[in-house]
Amino acid sequence: MSEAKVDANVNAGGSAGGSERPSGVSHPVLREAQRSAGATHPGYRREQNEDAFWGDESRGIWVVADGLGGHQAGEIASQTVVEEIQRSSATDRHYEQALRRAHALLVGEETSTTAMGTTAVVVAEDGNYFHIYWVGDSRAYLWTPPTTDSGDETEVDAPHGSLTQLTVDHSYVQMLVDSGAINQEEAANHPNRHVITRCIGGSANPTLEIDRASFAWNPGQKLLLCSDGLSNDVSADEICQILAKNTDNQRASELLVAAALDAGGRDNITVQVINSPASATANDENLNSRTPPRPPVSRQIFPFPRTLSARIATIAIILSIGVYAAWQLLNG
Repeated sequence: MSEAKVDANVNAGGSAGGSERPSGVSHPVLREAQRSAGATHPGYRREQNEDAFWGDESRGIWVVADGLGGHQAGEIASQTVVEEIQRSSATDRHYEQALRRAHALLVGEETSTTAMGTTAVVVAEDGNYFHIYWVGDSRAYLWTPPTTDSGDETEVDAPHGSLTQLTVDHSYVQMLVDSGAINQEEAANHPNRHVITRCIGGSANPTLEIDRASFAWNPGQKLLLCSDGLSNDVSADEICQILAKNTDNQRASELLVAAALDAGGRDNITVQVINSPASATANDENLNSRTPPRPPVSRQIFPFPRTLSARIATIAIILSIGVYAAWQLLNG
């Protein structure tokens, strides 16, 4: 793997400051042991880095934004999102509203010749839980370290752990996958895989829709936030290997970026890696709980109407069968 120089800075708590990234976003300098770190690179085919990232461990907040529109427009858009998240982290911690403010600002700044937009993925921690807010195709993954079968420590279910995508892309290709028109393998090489269906900013998108989900931490897990410059070019297996072999998150972040550069560096590349908190305990409700194994299930906010409807339908069917049986008995 090449050791191309990447622009990296650790996301530690503290006041704003530190080195200036190409996207114009300032980051605090590391002062103490950290749980998270990030890195970014413009790639080999882009003159500017339109990505932005920021995090504050003391407040439990991290964000990656991938600007759209080219040149200054994308850079301004991603920086606007980061600044609104920073502002919210210091005041109300209403991160959905922060994204909506950024959207309103970007729509208001557009002209007939310049369209500004950005994707974003935000993680806000709440004790041993974390909440994800996202728009577009910037992603959040959960990496779970390898575990051994009970009674035999020599057999490992996945030698480099497992990687679960927690977000669902707002993209044209994802729509094709959801409809069954193409499969995941075809999606990975689809010529329109960069076309997104939702973004922050953009005059064609006056009403911003934000997806959200909540999950529980398990010990030893890591969150990976990234722009599509990583997810489009680096496989899940390679990501797992890097996270498993590098406990230092700064080193892991830089190697993930280097892997994307080795794959061609076709886009801006940005990653953040975040450890589970020391207070995390084994949680059977967690989507990545590996005992017993089960399919990933997101604890989406407001899941109750769908569940309630299913229950009502089931009860109605049972009652109908009962009434029909009683009628048959009375008239038999």
